[in-house]
Amino acid sequence: MDRVLIDALISCPKRIKVPPKKQMTMDPRNNFTFRNDFTCVSEDEKTFEVFLRNNTKFPFLFSIGLRYKSEHGTFIICRYNGKHPHRNKIADHTSFDDFHVHKLYDIQLSDDTTAILDADATDKYITFEEALYAFLNDCNIQNWQEFFPDLEEQVNQYRLEGV
Repeated sequence: MDRVLIDALISCPKRIKVPPKKQMTMDPRNNFTFRNDFTCVSEDEKTFEVFLRNNTKFPFLFSIGLRYKSEHGTFIICRYNGKHPHRNKIADHTSFDDFHVHKLYDIQLSDDTTAILDADATDKYITFEEALYAFLNDCNIQNWQEFFPDLEEQVNQYRLEGV
């Protein structure tokens, strides 16, 4: 299966258009989740929504995702997840219990499996902040520093402390 289009959508330059709240807020539907959201626009005017979710009791349980809004609907094209068991359902059917990154396949933009995202384990992050830093850079969000001014310093501090 191919990910050329999905990788292009993920990596195209984007700018934050509707900013996140200054702090995560409690999810009104779930007392165990902090949340935040913001909207980005690419240079060619494609719209993307970003969602941030973090468990209040278990900080290693989180999800940071990128939704692509097209004329055919809204699709989650990638998601950076915390450590929990996962089993791929489409390509290789592997199972693991680790931090991982989900990605949509190109064909899923036009079929009925858009809610299913296979994943690959990652060693890019072990904290929400490290995952957010990787996500913002991998998704090529150009002006993220304006809205998350202390993030890079936090991540570098974790690395110095050996987290």
